[in-house]
Amino acid sequence: MKILDKLLKNKSLSCSDELNILDIENNIFYSIDGYVSLYIKVESVLFEYLSIDEKERIIKNLIKELSGENGVIKIIVMSLPISTIDVDNYLNKIRNDSQNSFKRSMLLKEIEDINRLSYKGEMIEKQIIIQLFQKAEDGSEEKLQRRGKELTFKLRNAGIVSSILDKKEIIQLFNSFLNMNLKEECINDIWSDENE
Repeated sequence: MKILDKLLKNKSLSCSDELNILDIENNIFYSIDGYVSLYIKVESVLFEYLSIDEKERIIKNLIKELSGENGVIKIIVMSLPISTIDVDNYLNKIRNDSQNSFKRSMLLKEIEDINRLSYKGEMIEKQIIIQLFQKAEDGSEEKLQRRGKELTFKLRNAGIVSSILDKKEIIQLFNSFLNMNLKEECINDIWSDENE
């Protein structure tokens, strides 16, 4: 504790200082240390349910699309409580399209197991966020927006769904750093503008 006191010189840090938050406008995050960031959520690909050919196709497409990407990115992987709605829809679609009765019964068992574990709070999912960032200067927001749109387009061409986080989703992301039990609820009024 004495080392920390010396570093802070008896000053207390606010949550904004600790998280390096200056402001969030639309989908751009401004940090205290002079950087602007854009966050892209990458939807999970359930590889265990894909055939070997489908896996190879996605991987080859991803390599091809990202081969020209030379900017620095940060990949954030977080474990959060699972939302079973998307998983159920995905597995039910595969189950309904399948002609194999054994595969259909195994998928039904998988859906039931996922729902049971999720209900008990024992199942979590990996959430992947890509952070694009650069030093704040004139035009940096536009460059970041353009790069974010290009990257989501490349991911879509590779068969991977992604989207740029808006202000509310960025706040949810930071809330999940602070409290892993929060996913989409309990956003403090502090974060919202009075005119929104």
